[in-house]
Amino acid sequence: MIPEKIQALFDFIDYLDQRKSEFIDKYLPLCDELSKLDIQRSKLKPKGNYIDKQNYDEIQKTINEKFQPITQNIYIPVLNRLKELKIWSGDDVYTSIWNNNISAIYEFRENFETEDIPKVIAYKQKYLRFRKDTNSNFLCLQFVFSNLDEIFKDLFDFFKDTTENEFESFETKIVEVNSIADAVKGFVDNKGKNVKYSIPKQSLFDYQNVKQYLPQPPNIKNEIIMGHKIEVGDITGNSGQIIIGNEIKIFDSLNGKKETADKISDLIELIRQEQSVDTIQKQTLITNFDKVKEEVLEEKPDKSKIFKWLSATKGILENLVLTHHITEAVHWVYNNLNFLIH
Repeated sequence: MIPEKIQALFDFIDYLDQRKSEFIDKYLPLCDELSKLDIQRSKLKPKGNYIDKQNYDEIQKTINEKFQPITQNIYIPVLNRLKELKIWSGDDVYTSIWNNNISAIYEFRENFETEDIPKVIAYKQKYLRFRKDTNSNFLCLQFVFSNLDEIFKDLFDFFKDTTENEFESFETKIVEVNSIADAVKGFVDNKGKNVKYSIPKQSLFDYQNVKQYLPQPPNIKNEIIMGHKIEVGDITGNSGQIIIGNEIKIFDSLNGKKETADKISDLIELIRQEQSVDTIQKQTLITNFDKVKEEVLEEKPDKSKIFKWLSATKGILENLVLTHHITEAVHWVYNNLNFLIH
């Protein structure tokens, strides 16, 4: 029997599938039109010439008008549906998509029944078809689909018979750069591609100088959901995002990796035995630390994933009163991976 939280994920896939034809026929052409307008606008220099200023303002007005149907008929309904199904809690960075569902996914992977498998595979194919057939983030759902892809991949990769990466064609690619300036250049050079940029936190001081160039979703007013609330501006066509402070340190040697993994295993066991932590929080901590351990042991660990999982555990741990042994173990793991926790 499919658990309630897994069924909610499947219900959202049904929602996307039911609207797929409308998205493709009605809104993808509009997204293409907006992208072309954005290219025209980017060639103008409104601060240097009055004719360019007039043309720029006219194009911006057209973009604002044409973006409204996407905002009203895609952005708001999709986010509202995610909230109704309790897949997303309304946070601006969408980390709750992972945190709200990963424990249920791991529990399902441990306790699925044979008759569940055909249904899971059918929903996997339905989601993959939607993502491939639309091949778009609709200029406003970059962060949403990036997080959904991660959680669905964690569920569906367990139920496959090959080593093929079925998400590869639309999966976000991660590029490590040294500064925000490099990331901004990357956005321009990789326009139209799904790229995520990882930046050291010492580059944060650059942010105020370049933030106006970063791609952003539309500004939504009078909505009943919480999400990105920024002005209709650059429509870059790529679905990248910038991770600041991603300085996770992984030992190159197998012994160093194994020592870290063993310490994480010890921490997981301590958390499992801790009586003061409620079941949901405990399972979320165990799941995220287990993912960190698995990634650390990979030949080429993905630092951005480890950063995400450690950030999720940090948010829970900072609100708990833990025993001395757990606190010491937490600090060892975080310090060893160069991740700050207070």
